[in-house]
Amino acid sequence: MKQTTIIALGLMIAAMLMLTQATIWAADAKVTPKSKTVAVEEMVDSTQTEKTAEVTDKVIAYYFHGTRRCASCRKIEAYSVEAVTTGFVDDLKGGTLEWQVINIDEDANKHYIKEYQLYTKSVILSHVKDGKEVGWKNLDKVWTLLGNKQDFVDYVQAETRTFMSGDAD
Repeated sequence: MKQTTIIALGLMIAAMLMLTQATIWAADAKVTPKSKTVAVEEMVDSTQTEKTAEVTDKVIAYYFHGTRRCASCRKIEAYSVEAVTTGFVDDLKGGTLEWQVINIDEDANKHYIKEYQLYTKSVILSHVKDGKEVGWKNLDKVWTLLGNKQDFVDYVQAETRTFMSGDAD
């Protein structure tokens, strides 16, 4: 009788451990928590409320990510948001700059992989004129600058300014 009780108790503990681990894995697999996403969207949207007419010449700053996101991927997005929202308030308000976060794992967004030659999570600047893209640039140093927030923000802002001025490579 004792042996049966010990086995049952062992099985219950094992089941609880598996359930706990499954919960941890599920939490890790989630995309940015809804509250964080909304806060970022509201921050960016609040800077774009003064647009009165459709802008025909603008730059779109994209952050492309997958469904499963590591801490580095989330940090790239956070640093990029900070760089764009603090460095380009008037451009965001006026509509000459837009910020978009795109999940490339969604079927509707898979075309971006080929269009921008994406091989990892990326920040892309796209120049759109009269509704058509006329140029783009991959800010490929975001991964190497990830360890230094200020260098990262400075890089994204400098590259965006250069790109918006038309002096980009």
